[in-house]
Amino acid sequence: MDWVKTFYEAQNEWFGVYLGPVEESHRERALLLNKMTDSSAKKVLELGAGGGQTAIALAELGHEVSMIELLEESVWHAQKLSHQMKVEIAIQQGDFYTFAYKEQFDLICYFDSFGIGTDEDQRNLLRRMAAWLKPNGSIVIEVGATWYWAGIANGRTMDLGACFRQYNFDVLEARLVDSWWRKDDPNTVVRQFLRCYTPVDFQLLLEGTGLQLMDIQAGGRVDYEQMEFIKEANLEEAMTYYVKLSKEDI
Repeated sequence: MDWVKTFYEAQNEWFGVYLGPVEESHRERALLLNKMTDSSAKKVLELGAGGGQTAIALAELGHEVSMIELLEESVWHAQKLSHQMKVEIAIQQGDFYTFAYKEQFDLICYFDSFGIGTDEDQRNLLRRMAAWLKPNGSIVIEVGATWYWAGIANGRTMDLGACFRQYNFDVLEARLVDSWWRKDDPNTVVRQFLRCYTPVDFQLLLEGTGLQLMDIQAGGRVDYEQMEFIKEANLEEAMTYYVKLSKEDI
């Protein structure tokens, strides 16, 4: 997982990916969490929360929100943004693969980058999340859909203005390889590697974690002809899907 910090720092440096305002997409994500769980006020933890945009959107809905983020610059942005918007969130800089939360939460969420490392890395993280979860709480995770990244997206290159982005699929490891390089420095390429799962593979991943699958919701897809993001898609077309987990019945 040695690529992680380098990749996300480059995204901030080149595009300020995690340094923007709270947008409609963040509020839609917060509403999705309410839909998948319920709208009652909760104690929420967001992992890998970037610049705090979704965490702030959740706090706007009345939740008590904590977030943890690896990058110092993104943490600074979350602090500044929450102050500007007069929204209180608990912000922690750190690595959620090693950071030890002593408290428990009603809801734990993780978007965009689940799948870092090996299956065992995911299981270790899921076990940690189970330990942070209250007995009747829920976990919502956005998971990369194997069929999408191995199919329509595989080999796609996009012009993002200052740089190019290319998707490839590593068949042997069943993971998305997401490459970015600047037009003025094409020899410097940064990549992220995210393990993708079918629902049945994700179900197998849960074995021994103390968690059980309760629900699946399809995410969106990209229309590459129009270069437009379609918010709602059928599960078989979606680029990601959301799983709702709870602690196993004893």
